[in-house]
Amino acid sequence: MASTDMNGVEISDSQAADIRDTDIVFDCPHCGSNLAIDYRGAGLQINCSQCNKSVLVPIPDGMQLTDLDLNPGDILKQLFATRRNFQKAELQIQNLKAKLVTMQEALGAMQAVVAEGLAI
Repeated sequence: MASTDMNGVEISDSQAADIRDTDIVFDCPHCGSNLAIDYRGAGLQINCSQCNKSVLVPIPDGMQLTDLDLNPGDILKQLFATRRNFQKAELQIQNLKAKLVTMQEALGAMQAVVAEGLAI
């Protein structure tokens, strides 16, 4: 079963096996793939993990979108957590860029050695 997280991102088979009672499980209207998403994804437009077409996540019977509204304190906590994750991601990007430069320099040195060997 193909599954997506609340952002429509495909999740692994091991994660798919962990479908919770609170998840919304539904079929893609375009390709028929089974999709599962956290209940907070109700009413969101996502891309199917199989056919990549836009799909509207159904709102389960008896659920109101207002059921998903958070209080201001929870929103603030999410904002701070998002900022921390963003800062961590930026730091990872900087580290990866530095590593890439080092690898490119090493590759350049190896290419020079190979070129020298071929010139002999």
